[in-house]
Amino acid sequence: MKAKRSKTLWTVPIVVGVLLSGPGATDCRAGSVLKGIEEERAEILEKNRAGVVRIHASYTQTGAVEGLQYGKGFMHGTGFVLDSSGTIVTVLRAVKDAEEIWVTLDTGHRLPARFVASDPVSEVAVIRVEAEGLEPIAIGNSDRVRIGHYAFILGNSFGNLTPSIGVVYKVDRAQDLIHVAAPVHLSFGGAPVFCSTGKILGLVWALLDPWSGILPEGAPGARMMQETNFVFVVPVNRAIRVAQRLLDGSQTVYGWLGVTGEYDPDYHGVRVDSIAPNGPASKRGILRGDLIISFQEHQVESAEHLKSLVLSTPPGTEVRIKIKRGEQPDTPRVELGELSVEPGQFPAAGYDALAVSSQLSMQESNQALYREVLRLQREMQLLKQQMIKKPVAFPGQ
Repeated sequence: MKAKRSKTLWTVPIVVGVLLSGPGATDCRAGSVLKGIEEERAEILEKNRAGVVRIHASYTQTGAVEGLQYGKGFMHGTGFVLDSSGTIVTVLRAVKDAEEIWVTLDTGHRLPARFVASDPVSEVAVIRVEAEGLEPIAIGNSDRVRIGHYAFILGNSFGNLTPSIGVVYKVDRAQDLIHVAAPVHLSFGGAPVFCSTGKILGLVWALLDPWSGILPEGAPGARMMQETNFVFVVPVNRAIRVAQRLLDGSQTVYGWLGVTGEYDPDYHGVRVDSIAPNGPASKRGILRGDLIISFQEHQVESAEHLKSLVLSTPPGTEVRIKIKRGEQPDTPRVELGELSVEPGQFPAAGYDALAVSSQLSMQESNQALYREVLRLQREMQLLKQQMIKKPVAFPGQ
């Protein structure tokens, strides 16, 4: 028995040695695996460069005094080619109020572009250049995106087309957004995000900037962070659907229920706290304090989920809503109205008219916080100067 065991132990290193020394042995080494990953990543980025454009737009800066102009302002963003005839999809903030729009191709050619249309809620925008033979991006299926999937981004960074590689860390079905962790610059707005198959899974909508919402737009130093590591992505399925409507000349309309509320996790529904006078919900007898449990047989999972369900339902649709008032359940049928939104209005303010006023008060509160931050910064600066002029004496010195 002992001799047999010894023979077996000697066999293992011999077999391993034969495998490592035989043909194709280098394919099993870590270096070859990494090389394969590197080549595949390079192929995804290289083959899509021709379909990504850098966007540069100019507008006239105006001050608080009517008629006072500060000169030209500039915006920079990114977009992707939708078809070979020159249609480009981007985000509204990259071209908003632009007087001139220029597009730079991967080849370096600079072309004038014209604004076609935009959707104020999703903030998807379409522009067009007079060019033939452009290479459109291959469209993927954002419904298949999962947490942990790779995200390959090509965006405009200081006029250069720069790659960034990240990972999906959240798929928010309620808001129909994908959250990606990846280093991106401010001008990555509208940049295409590719999956591991090389097809586009979405476009960069907004950066998760800790100063956004605190610093008012246009404030000095409002964009202190030139790079962030988190980004919200509009799923490509929604972006293409909106873009096609814009190209067809169809106005994108959204459903309106006329309520606001917060999700109650104990009772698994949205508790109504405000109702628009003469709104759809008010006309059907829904009251403040009612609990909305389901919408068109869909169990409500959050306030954002209810908002998404309402927005995605065409105005005029008669929907069945399951509510609970005290211990009494009810299922009223409500005919949705049409949401009225202004160009550039963010989705967060798109729940109903009441939410807009609360959004404005939040902006005023944020601006007050911004002023307080500036005051504290000035006081700290003065304190530093005083410490330099008069060093603090510590015990024993």
